[in-house]
Amino acid sequence: MSQIKQSETIKFLFQAIRNCTQDFHIRNLIGVGGYGKVYKGMLSWGNHVNQLVAIKRLHVTQVGQGTKEFNSEVTMLSKYPHKNIITLIGFCDDNKEMILVYEYASRGSLDSYLTGTTRPDRPSWTQLLKICIDVASALDYLHNHVSQNYRIIHRDIKSGNVLLDESWNAKLADFGFAKIGLANQDTSFVITNVTDTAGYCDPQYLKTGFLTKESDVYSFGVFLFEVLCGRMECEQRYNDERKFLHHLARTCYKNGEIDKIIDNRIRKDIKPRTLLKFSSIAYQCLEKSREKRPPIAEVVIQLKLANQIQVSLNLILLTPSTFF
Repeated sequence: MSQIKQSETIKFLFQAIRNCTQDFHIRNLIGVGGYGKVYKGMLSWGNHVNQLVAIKRLHVTQVGQGTKEFNSEVTMLSKYPHKNIITLIGFCDDNKEMILVYEYASRGSLDSYLTGTTRPDRPSWTQLLKICIDVASALDYLHNHVSQNYRIIHRDIKSGNVLLDESWNAKLADFGFAKIGLANQDTSFVITNVTDTAGYCDPQYLKTGFLTKESDVYSFGVFLFEVLCGRMECEQRYNDERKFLHHLARTCYKNGEIDKIIDNRIRKDIKPRTLLKFSSIAYQCLEKSREKRPPIAEVVIQLKLANQIQVSLNLILLTPSTFF
């Protein structure tokens, strides 16, 4: 079924996966999506002894469905590891199954913290800033550092695909739609069947079918505004311009009203200079013209500057005045 070579990463027997998840018991179920189900498991195999892992079992309803995405995920994550990209431990393709075994991200996906949750362990604004830098660093690696001759375009950047470990380190996940192309080409791919998540997708890519690294930058801009506004890109409860965040954020920024859509839970912690820097880079990512969007390496620099501004102003407030 799979074209993945066993030497590229660990191939597990199906029985090992069943044992790991207690035969996919419902109490170990931690996530459900259009792709299938995700289970928490305790892995004991080779050098992995009682290691907590996440098991993604792809839902297959017909022959060949999901095979391309499965192979893409295994290939990308096996060949191009990074501290801010989820670690693939292994896979299983026995018995017509398509199963992926990842490191366990104990805090789950970022989107669960951005919506109307009141959970007490929600990340602070400084932690959210660090998460944004982590994701941008992962994209910078994919676009510029996987190889001298190649780049990877993720194609599905959103808060739901950002996982968090115990220390709030971000891990970019879900490489099923990722594409690898030559680094010296302006247009990496021509894709007639656009499958990217609606709302996060580069409008020029939607219009022309030309996929470039700037398409990821656009999606990342939507992601940044999700973090700042504490909501998802599409909110079905609205029937006006508030429904799609990229429209709302672009309008508010141009009108100098970005403060009106900031998440109230972090509003008091954001320094005005930090907000100016953060919203500026997020807005630039959402430029309709690809040529006007910043390269992801520049986005990393600007986000780190925003973080430095935030940290330095926090220190000033914490430092007691000295009188002579």
